[in-house]
Amino acid sequence: MIFGIGTDVVEFARIENLFARYGERFARRVLSEREWAEFQANTNQRRFLAKRFAAKEAFAKAAGSG
Repeated sequence: MIFGIGTDVVEFARIENLFARYGERFARRVLSEREWAEFQANTNQRRFLAKRFAAKEAFAKAAGSG
């Protein structure tokens, strides 16, 4: 299977707003269990969440489902 190239740019304010509105529920929906543990230990949780969200969006685009 050949994958394409996916890129994604996330507007940090958008992730901050989603996190402020939905909090842990949003983070748990985006992150795996392992990422969740890293997220909880991270001092800059919103940045961590934004980076993981962008990476997953880029992969989805490369796989043709995003």
